[in-house]
Amino acid sequence: MFKSKWIFLFIFSTLTFYSSASSYEASQVGISKDRLDKIVPVLEDNLKAGRFPGFITAVARKGKVVHFETQGYSDVEKQIPLQKDSLFRIYSMSKPITGVALMILLEEGKIRLNDPVSLYIPEFANTEVMVVNADGTTSLEKLKRQVTIRDLATHTSGIAYSFTANPQLQKIYAKERLSPYFFIDNFEALEVNGNTVVSSGKSFPDICSFSAALASKAPLMHQPGAKYTYSMGMDVLGCVIERASGQTFDVFLEERIFKPLQMDDTSFSVPASKIDRFTSLYAYPGDLGRLIPEMKNKIPEDLLMIKIDDRSFSPYLKPATLFDGGSGLVSSAEDYLKFAQMLLNGGELAGERVLSRKSVELMSSNLLPDRIKGSDDYIPGAGFGITVGVIEDPALLGQYGSKGMYFWGGAAATFFWVDPKEELVAVVMTQLLASPWPMRETFNALVYQAIDD
Repeated sequence: MFKSKWIFLFIFSTLTFYSSASSYEASQVGISKDRLDKIVPVLEDNLKAGRFPGFITAVARKGKVVHFETQGYSDVEKQIPLQKDSLFRIYSMSKPITGVALMILLEEGKIRLNDPVSLYIPEFANTEVMVVNADGTTSLEKLKRQVTIRDLATHTSGIAYSFTANPQLQKIYAKERLSPYFFIDNFEALEVNGNTVVSSGKSFPDICSFSAALASKAPLMHQPGAKYTYSMGMDVLGCVIERASGQTFDVFLEERIFKPLQMDDTSFSVPASKIDRFTSLYAYPGDLGRLIPEMKNKIPEDLLMIKIDDRSFSPYLKPATLFDGGSGLVSSAEDYLKFAQMLLNGGELAGERVLSRKSVELMSSNLLPDRIKGSDDYIPGAGFGITVGVIEDPALLGQYGSKGMYFWGGAAATFFWVDPKEELVAVVMTQLLASPWPMRETFNALVYQAIDD
């Protein structure tokens, strides 16, 4: 719901995810199956037009999965069909998972939202703030206050991404290779079987090395808490979680979230046993240069879709050592549906409690002060909680949903939301970077028009 982002009653353990509900079953939870079935032909039209490689869409209401459909391909050129258990790069949909990890430690008293980040990453005590002068030159000023955990969790720290940074800060990020990700800031293009794909490593061996470098080698773009800037701050949260818990971030997620929820297909890399379920990554060339500046002018812009990471050569096939909670996870539609249902249930799923109800309520409440909500980056009707966007006024926002609905999406056009009022969760998985198509809004409308109670 922020401009900088839009670049961009069964127990679940016994549910069968691989089929949608019958008309009778859907009607029992207030869903018209006939109206919900409109999702498939609308998405099929987009596939036929060559806009997306494929889709998995899933909807559950009142604990009942009423829609779980698969269309299109894992790899278009090789004509490999998408599978119900296909694995996707979920990019920024990693953030809400990081948010849940943070809330677990808040519950245990190991972290507090107002803690200075420097308690966990000392380098942040000396971070300074960039000032851009009228002539385009820059100077530095001291922090008016320390960056806090709350700042990291709400994109108000002053950290940015390359694509949300001002030109001066963007140059520093590029020079110092300050990114924890594949593709952004550290890759080289090559050709594999006639397809443009990306070969990439990561610039740092682990998330705390990245966090320390970010704090010491780059200034903040603005004072902490001054405004909302979509950022790498949530990756820094991974280091905070490591140091507060005494575990590496991947192990913490596995033990505290993935195992309890039986999210067996969510991780920072794709193991050899699951390679055949992985998807290739595509991009819309027209806007890719803004998301990944190094790709500008390297891909013909008259194409609708081009493969940039072949599933057979992807860096995700190598074991990860840098666990980036802002963008690094791979997951399946089924796994993420479980995660979303846990949140809707107030932190519990199939008898396993991950969070308390009050923690979920805090996580999904708006934490942005009014002075930030009045800024140019804010779209009226929306707010932001701990790692998730929050709808405060659907009518003002001009979007289907309910007050209190919360959500987030990923760079490759994945999306999810939780609507407590309607007892509804929804997930869409695909793999298209820099999508110009309003598929999230379309899917949202198609789901809500099927409510029939």
